Amino acid sequence: TKLILLDSLLQEIMEDRHREKRPLVNIIVTDENNAVETVEVSQGYWGWVVVLASFFNIAVVDGVGYTTGILLDSLLADLGGGRGGVAVAGSLQVGVYSLSGPLVGKLIDRFGARPVCILGALISCFGLSAASFASNLGGVLVGYSVIAGFGFGMMYIPSVVGVAPYFTERRALAIGICLCGSGVGTFALAPISQHILENFGWRWVFRAFSAFCLCCVLCGAAMAPVDSQEEEEEVYLHRTTGSRIEKQNFKNTALSIILGEDLASSKSLGIFTLVVLADFLAFTAIYIPYTHLPPLAKYAGVSSGDAAFLISAGGISNTFGRLFGGWLSDQPWTHPLYLTLMAVTAAILPSFVLPWCSAYWIFILSFGFFGFVTGCQVGCTSPMLVKLLGLSCLTQAFGIMTAVRGIAALVGPPSAGLLIDDFHEPGLALYLCGALMVASSCIATIASVVNRLTERRANYVEL
Repeated sequence: TKLILLDSLLQEIMEDRHREKRPLVNIIVTDENNAVETVEVSQGYWGWVVVLASFFNIAVVDGVGYTTGILLDSLLADLGGGRGGVAVAGSLQVGVYSLSGPLVGKLIDRFGARPVCILGALISCFGLSAASFASNLGGVLVGYSVIAGFGFGMMYIPSVVGVAPYFTERRALAIGICLCGSGVGTFALAPISQHILENFGWRWVFRAFSAFCLCCVLCGAAMAPVDSQEEEEEVYLHRTTGSRIEKQNFKNTALSIILGEDLASSKSLGIFTLVVLADFLAFTAIYIPYTHLPPLAKYAGVSSGDAAFLISAGGISNTFGRLFGGWLSDQPWTHPLYLTLMAVTAAILPSFVLPWCSAYWIFILSFGFFGFVTGCQVGCTSPMLVKLLGLSCLTQAFGIMTAVRGIAALVGPPSAGLLIDDFHEPGLALYLCGALMVASSCIATIASVVNRLTERRANYVEL
């Protein structure tokens, strides 16, 4: 019965295609888990313009967030508050922009990516400029962390999910290129921040960041709206037709409101929950070295300039990792979920090696490898969500994933900072990072096994 229903629906869609204007993408019905798949059509080069704009936005957003460790000692000396308290400034910023993900996702659905991104750039510009005049740590937290953080959230989500409608066959690669902006931004802003810090102080670092955010207004303006309403209607029609009975019996309305009806009724929701939990633990770990590695390196005798370059090295290797992860995710013989598991597992080793480093080249190699494998994990995120849940669930699922990463950013660096303050041992931060990676790897393994069993069960049903 289901096959007959799908066949009739396919015929109706194809008839509409011949009668109407050719849309952004052609849609064909495939299976029940992934409601639709698409084939790429020519849209000129504007999709790649959006990729470039998104690349710059993400470079600014993550470049600012990941260079907090460079400012840590200066903020501590000027404003006080303890190392754990000052670390809150950077983690709170990343936390706010990440936690804003679900709200920003709804704003994008309502108003589109372009106005949301432009407004976010203006808010971030104002927040960073205001923070540069702060006379205490509270002022930095309000301007740099809360206001600029919320603006970054309005820049980041459109820059990732806004690219997806332009691509299908190379979607993972396009998103991977956008996400490479994080590594390039970290690599570029770390030495720039260090130079401004040494010559003009941390206040002018914030003002330089504010100017970069103002430039992102132009990048937001490049995000031309895509007429994908017909695609969304057909996706919704197929999903509601194929699972009408399940949705009629779906009683958990609160879950449906939070997740969205498509995501809440997905058969892969359980796997998605495991993936989110593993991702939370992994990102709680990932944010720790970007804040606490420079002080650890200086404690081991590395100069301030070389310690700052460690962040750049991690950033550039992270860039290649994201690109490599996106490329691998596009290959028919791989699955982004299994790639994520391998990346998290590989990140365990450098986490435990870094506290024992004494030579600078070992610091570079270890953190470079850490940046590469965690970059692969980030590059696989969006393709993994599309693979597990379908394109129609991408915006809400990615918003939730980003929000969870925001909580991780709030928890990770401050917790590591408290350990250092209590035991006066900088290496404890990296040990905590490694332990969290071990826990994340275990949960990701469970998610991979469950997904594999689910896929086999679906094949048996088809036969």
